[in-house]
Amino acid sequence: MKEPGGVIFDIDHFASHDGPGIRTIVYFKGCPMRCLWCHSPESLKKEPEPVYIRSKCKSCVDCADIGCIYEAKRTCGSYITASRLVDEIVPQKVFFDSSGGGVTLSGGEPLFQPEFLAALLRSLKDENIHTIVETTMFCEPGTIKEIYPLVDVFFCDLKIIEPTKHKQYTGQDNNLILSNIKLLVELKGQNNIILRVPLIPGFTDTPENITAIFKFAKDTGLSDINLLPYNPSASAKYEWLSMEYPPGTLERQSPQFLHSLLGLAPQDINVAVI
Repeated sequence: MKEPGGVIFDIDHFASHDGPGIRTIVYFKGCPMRCLWCHSPESLKKEPEPVYIRSKCKSCVDCADIGCIYEAKRTCGSYITASRLVDEIVPQKVFFDSSGGGVTLSGGEPLFQPEFLAALLRSLKDENIHTIVETTMFCEPGTIKEIYPLVDVFFCDLKIIEPTKHKQYTGQDNNLILSNIKLLVELKGQNNIILRVPLIPGFTDTPENITAIFKFAKDTGLSDINLLPYNPSASAKYEWLSMEYPPGTLERQSPQFLHSLLGLAPQDINVAVI
């Protein structure tokens, strides 16, 4: 039987974000959604692909033949087995244990490679390593049922509640996403499930949308929400793939605006700007 494996495009050791403590973040390649503002366009295709980082280019004459020592031209994404990936992660366990950290599986969309994800989670659980899965929740419900006992914390990205706008801006209907979040709550309970809202100016950060997300959380029995302010560097990677950034120039939300969004939360919803 072939060993489970998949395609990743980056591994970030000694990270101090996307979860508590010192973490290793594994970025899965491939995503079924096409968000207009995607921060990682190199993650969308499931297969490895060439990228060209113009800012690193030294205009070497023979770079096409000998490869780029400056990493201006490289392949984004590589196949790796679950066991090999675990072998790379396990030496970091001493840092996880001392800091309350662990492994965060992000993307792209980890649930887009369900067999690879499940095999990796089982191995990490065997090593007693804390796991977080950051996901859009756009997947077959059976995938949720298979992996939920193997995951310590879910970060569930939730962008837009209104279905027509969600499909317009992400390329997918949100009925499956919302029903999967409800399913996860039924299976796992409300603890250790955090809704995360990327705040995209004019798209996801409207008071109407944030209020609707708060209501969905309350109705579903969830109480923890993270608001992620817009990162103006989001457009930089599009040049690597000779793509234009569809939203154009956007600015990070002001502290005053972020404070106003916090003020929309019901008393029993714990909201943090991170």
